[in-house]
Amino acid sequence: MEKFTKELDEAVDALLEVGRQVMKNPHDYGNCGVLLYMREIHLIEAIENHPDFNLTQLAELSGFTKGTVSKMISKLEKLSFIERHQNSDNRKEVFFRLTPLGRRAFEGHYEYHERKSAGTHKKYQEYTEREKKFILGFVRMYREYLQDYVSP
Repeated sequence: MEKFTKELDEAVDALLEVGRQVMKNPHDYGNCGVLLYMREIHLIEAIENHPDFNLTQLAELSGFTKGTVSKMISKLEKLSFIERHQNSDNRKEVFFRLTPLGRRAFEGHYEYHERKSAGTHKKYQEYTEREKKFILGFVRMYREYLQDYVSP
């Protein structure tokens, strides 16, 4: 194996491990008194940003199965972060919206990222548009490369 490839694989493995650790650590977004995992707060974000999405569409957007999203929705409903509703023009479909507690968590999530990411976002401004385009292209290409390991 080429030296660069080996170093790249090791660096990406280390990056993915940190990502796994982040996903395992719940956080109280918005000082709501409830610890939420990253995937739960991102579902809250998806519901706020896509109020016309049903469970199937939220699953497709998040990359989780419908069963996983259904369980997360049930948990978030029990915790009073979201509620179900139907539109007057479509009584068959069930949609979701944030409660006031869910809105507080949603806004707290953005505040949390602003605090944690301010330094990194400042560094991003140092890159030229060409460098940013290269980085994004590389990350997308590497994701496709890793996807080959997911499929049999």
